Amino acid sequence: ATVSLAGEPYVARVGGVTVARSERAMILEEVNGAKTYAPVVYFPRDDIAQDMLEPSDHTTHCPIKGDARYFTVKADGLTLENAAWTYPAPLRGVAAVKGYVAFYPDKVAVEKTA
Repeated sequence: ATVSLAGEPYVARVGGVTVARSERAMILEEVNGAKTYAPVVYFPRDDIAQDMLEPSDHTTHCPIKGDARYFTVKADGLTLENAAWTYPAPLRGVAAVKGYVAFYPDKVAVEKTA
């Protein structure tokens, strides 16, 4: 996995509501054997509307990234269970995403912005 600065501003939206906007986003690209995953945009916690993130009890483990904790996103009248995640103590190769949050693209629209 590789992590790099996006170099362009990104926004995350639920319907008409902006959940996150950042000029400091990171892009994590992961290749696992023959499988290449879509790049994932990670937003600094400071650039996310904290009142729209509610910690959930859900956790997962990735052998490349470490243990993830999840958030339910509440925005635009919707409650999106486990729609965002963070790695509180990411493994060495992806340590740059500590303090950053990513969103599932099928639940939260993430795109470059002007």
